[in-house]
Amino acid sequence: MKMPLVNKYLRSRKYFSFFLLVCAQTLSFSLVAQVVTKSVTVRNTSSRDITDYTLEIPVKKLNLPLGNYVATVDGKNVPVEIIQNIRGELTAVLPIEKIEANKTLKVAIKQGTADNYPKRTYAELSHKIGGHFEGHKYVGGYSWVKPNYITLPGDFRDHSYYIKYEGPGWESDKVAFRFYLDNRNGIDVFAKKTSDIVLPAVGVDGFDNYHNMADWGMDNMKVGKTLGLGSIAAWNGQKAVRVEKKDSVTCYIPADGKIRSQVKTVYYGWEANHIKCDLTSLISIDAGSRASHMELFVNKSLVDNIATGIFKDKNAELIVKNESNDTWSYIATFGKQSLNNDMQGLAVFARTKQIKEITGDDLNHILVLTPENGYIEYYFMPTWELDKEPIATKEAFIQCVEDFLNKLNHPLIYSVR
Repeated sequence: MKMPLVNKYLRSRKYFSFFLLVCAQTLSFSLVAQVVTKSVTVRNTSSRDITDYTLEIPVKKLNLPLGNYVATVDGKNVPVEIIQNIRGELTAVLPIEKIEANKTLKVAIKQGTADNYPKRTYAELSHKIGGHFEGHKYVGGYSWVKPNYITLPGDFRDHSYYIKYEGPGWESDKVAFRFYLDNRNGIDVFAKKTSDIVLPAVGVDGFDNYHNMADWGMDNMKVGKTLGLGSIAAWNGQKAVRVEKKDSVTCYIPADGKIRSQVKTVYYGWEANHIKCDLTSLISIDAGSRASHMELFVNKSLVDNIATGIFKDKNAELIVKNESNDTWSYIATFGKQSLNNDMQGLAVFARTKQIKEITGDDLNHILVLTPENGYIEYYFMPTWELDKEPIATKEAFIQCVEDFLNKLNHPLIYSVR
């Protein structure tokens, strides 16, 4: 007799519970909607226009829920990517095409995806499969895989014919790079005549065909026994010694984004001036940039003569700007120093307070750098007269270098609300 009343009561409770659930979800969505949009004011304090700038904001300052985000800049939606630096700190990065001198810019960060935004950076680490090693050479096998991760013994040699173009590669829409993941550990430049991503197709049709001019460009710098551009070394008082002797090395691609791509390498047991240490390197490249950012961390305080630099060429003039009042300084060379006998400019930018000495040896112009708590950072940048945006004269090269120096010495200031 009482069952209908019980069922009615249970039904009413069920509907009421459902009503409460709907209200709670609506309230939850409303609250989320209030916090997923952040307004960022960006200010250029320099007397120069700044173009192709990658704004970095620590994730903890944004305080946003997990999800995909875009930024609206000058009415356009651009990607927001989450990247780690060498310390493991999470940073949101987004591109700013242009901000005029002494002006401010409003940026809105909100949930969404910038699916139509082009991929402007790339990084890869590929090797052959299907063959085997005979001594230090890999024979057989005609297929490539891209694991973007590899661990090698410390005595892994050059010209093994195993890794595509002999090491990891990374690029922006302006330029591409590689470094030799072997006993040489030198950084080389792939000059580009296009803004397209090219590295996936480089080095798959022959061991070194990229030394010949192609529609996309070419490897236009000879490294040999030199530092090439921006290679890591130790200064022994007489010459720069690259990262040659080590126990093993692990290299991988932590980021392959539209805005930033990275190559991370850990050299275990590196012998630097008779001191064994572990060295971690993180190379980052950003959309619209010719420059790569090198971060280094060494775990031994006695290693205080880290070096980098630019190879010497009799056809290239050395240019130095090292002013104590500036946060950043540089060394650069310009002249007909490319493999194609073109005008090529090369520059390395370092924090002024970390520069211990500007010197040289028989092969290189050298910056000797002192780590701060084991940490060093610098940038290296090439130009080419056959670029899509060509730099063909010394005056144009210096302008390009000074524009980048201005970005470093006057980073954009931002506030979040």
